[in-house]
Formats: sequence, C-alpha cells, structure tokens
Amino acid sequence: MQNDQQSSKGLNILCIDGGGVRGLSSLLILQEIIHRVENIKASGKVHPYEHFDLIAGTGPGGIIACMLGRLRMPVEKAKVEYAKLAKEVFKDKKMSGTTMYKGTKLQEALKTLVREATGDEGEMMNENRESGACKTVVFAMARHNLNAGLPVLFRSYTVTTNPGPDCTIWEALYATMAHPELFKGIDILESSVPQSFIGGELGCSNPLGHVLAEVDRIYPDRQVACIISIGAGHARTIQVPSPSRWHRAQDVIVMKDMATDSERVAETYPAVQTQAECTFAHVDQ
Repeated sequence: MQNDQQSSKGLNILCIDGGGVRGLSSLLILQEIIHRVENIKASGKVHPYEHFDLIAGTGPGGIIACMLGRLRMPVEKAKVEYAKLAKEVFKDKKMSGTTMYKGTKLQEALKTLVREATGDEGEMMNENRESGACKTVVFAMARHNLNAGLPVLFRSYTVTTNPGPDCTIWEALYATMAHPELFKGIDILESSVPQSFIGGELGCSNPLGHVLAEVDRIYPDRQVACIISIGAGHARTIQVPSPSRWHRAQDVIVMKDMATDSERVAETYPAVQTQAECTFAHVDQ
C-alpha cells in the first residue's frame, strides 16, 4: 500500500520515443537530465527507477525504458548494455528475405541482456512488486489489428482490465523492436492462444498519449508533477508523391512516415501544462 506521503506526491513520468538507431542519443539526453536532478537534490546518485513513477517507451525506446525501469539499471550501465546489444544485433545485414536483420540474433541478445541483469533469461515482465515501485510499460502492435491503430501494452505491473500478454521480458522487448522492415514478428501466448506482434513504432512511435491515458487509469487520484518525453528527432517533411511508375513504392514510404511521425504527437501535448499543474518537456534530438 502507498503511504499518505507517496499519495500526495506528484507523479514523475518518463516517455521515450521509438527512434531507429537513435536509442543511444536518448540515453545521453537522459543522462544530462539526471545529472541536473542530482545537482538540484544534492543527495548523491539518482537512478531513473528511483525518480520516475512510470517509465515507458516504444521500439529502442522500449528497450531503454525496460533497462531503466524493470531492470533498474543506472543510466551509465544502460548506455553500455544498449551499445553492446545494438552492435550484436545490427552488425550484419541479411543477404535475402523480407527483413534486414536476423530475429534470432535479436532474441539471443535480449535473452543475454535479461539473464545478465536478473540471473534468469525467462524472467517475467510482470514483477508483482509493491504498488509504490517504478512501473514500466512498452508498446507493440497486434499484427491482426493494425487498422485500429491501438498499441498493446506490455506492463511490469498488474491491471484488471485488458491486462495484455503475460510473457517474459525478452518477449516483450522483442515485440516492441519487431519493426517489419527490420525483424520478423513474434508469436506470444495470450490466454493460451498465440498472438502475433510487430514493433510499436508502426502507429505508436511516440506513445505519450497512451502513456497519459495509462497514468489516469492506474493513478486516478494522483496529480502529475513532471512529464519528460524524449523524442527521436524531427521527421522529414511528409508529402504525397507525384504519380509515376514508382508510385507504389513511394506510397509505402509515405504511409511509413505517417505511421512513425512522432513529431505530430509531441506538438499536441504542450497543452498538458494548461490543463494540470505539471511540467511538460519534450526533448528532441
């Protein structure tokens, strides 16, 4: 149970966009933010899982969110582990096939990450900790329901309605990373039925809106003090291509850009400051 002091304290929320290869940049930005928090508090090292009540992310941002929240890594440790994982997974492109990289390499790298952090590569995403602990959520998309544009939430905590898949950490991280251009999807058992998931960056590259809805759901009586949203950089200008014999390929590019345009989501949320007594900061790369 949360004590009265915890209940009255404003919530600190960290949201990390999907960003392709820019994941390490997100950690560098967060490292600077944490250093400033340490200077203000003047009480020694501050770890993200101690400062934030909820850490969320999509794609590479989901990997980072889980490192910092569910696996409780300091930022410096997360930088090392993320760089190691990226080097292992992205060093060799496939010579053929519909995806650029091997899903088996991603799977093994994620299992190694979890095993080294917890001692068990089969550690479950839901850790059933006390309600006051830092919560982690990562986003993926259900392959059979992309048209709805609604992501699936993989949580480190229990909810009673629409709980999402009960799976291992590595499965959740594979799901959020499985962008169809990069890796094949993953099948995860949900209520004894296999469900196929692909990367959250398609339709949920900036999950901030879904994060705020989740905060309202799990903290109905708490105010938000601070929201930090770390972006993946400005998307290139999206425009409908002129008709040509290459229009099919160009249409795919346009649809992909629209699906992964985090910037339009970020522009929506400065209004949060006027609706509640909280600080909103969107830090782009």
